[in-house]
Amino acid sequence: MKTLAKKLKKLLKNKNIIDLIIFGSFAKGKINANDIDIAVITNEEINRNELQDQIFKIIKKEVHIQKFTINDYDKFIIITLIREGFSIKHSKYLAEIYQLKPVILFKYELKSLTASQKVMFSRAIKIFKNIQKLSNRVVLVPIELSGEFNNLLRRWNIDIESQEYNLLPLVRK
Repeated sequence: MKTLAKKLKKLLKNKNIIDLIIFGSFAKGKINANDIDIAVITNEEINRNELQDQIFKIIKKEVHIQKFTINDYDKFIIITLIREGFSIKHSKYLAEIYQLKPVILFKYELKSLTASQKVMFSRAIKIFKNIQKLSNRVVLVPIELSGEFNNLLRRWNIDIESQEYNLLPLVRK
């Protein structure tokens, strides 16, 4: 992604373009993405077709462009951009820039385990450093650890429920 960002960064020299945000399947790491979705954050009108041609010449892939101004903050796609978008200007994902923490909430039952197995299980989950325990049977797991945590629960034959959340940080001044 950072290699692509370097190639596209020269387009930010256009004073009307504030940032280019890559989103969609390419931003999620899909290797065989047929096209690239790019949101153009701008403060004035731009020639969309001209920009699309410029981007195509750089990356040699089909491009779909969405244009946004500061007045478009209320469009639903903004949530998608914040969750999965990669900023060309900052060479980072927006979730990282805004300190969002996508997590999975896991609820699990230990009824099928013996008392000693429950103790062993509670020790086993301590190897996951960034898990936040909300109660004895509910934990928040960072999305990047969720597959590994899910595998642990399945190895122990534990009944689970899971739900994905995107938590915003508490920011105070």
